[in-house]
Amino acid sequence: MKPFSAEYFILVVISAVGVFQLAALHGGLRGMVIFQSPWITKILGMLFPLTAVFWFFGTKDRKLSDHLGGLSSNEIALAFFLGVVTAWVLTITISSIVNHNRWKKPVEPGDGLDSLAKTTYFRALLDNLRNR
Repeated sequence: MKPFSAEYFILVVISAVGVFQLAALHGGLRGMVIFQSPWITKILGMLFPLTAVFWFFGTKDRKLSDHLGGLSSNEIALAFFLGVVTAWVLTITISSIVNHNRWKKPVEPGDGLDSLAKTTYFRALLDNLRNR
């Protein structure tokens, strides 16, 4: 893995965590929000991607063709996919730990994504596994 690939991966992870926070706040999924204050969530949700982009493009010249040491399309696609999956896992893990004692409403079978409005991801997963 090229260092350039790892840096792109970090850019995607930080940006995606911010986007997930904004989407969870907008969708009313309180179980996925890391910060309970809507203002803090909005500000950090916008700052994460902006800061990552400024760091990525502002610290080095990374506007390179794949022939000149940049990333090929396959490397970009893989790093993007892995970055988004990592950001999702980080988001659900951190939010489940932070909100562990906050919402303990039981999840009804078939609630789906709406269950994240009243409980955390891991608690909803455990409730659904118990209901089976």
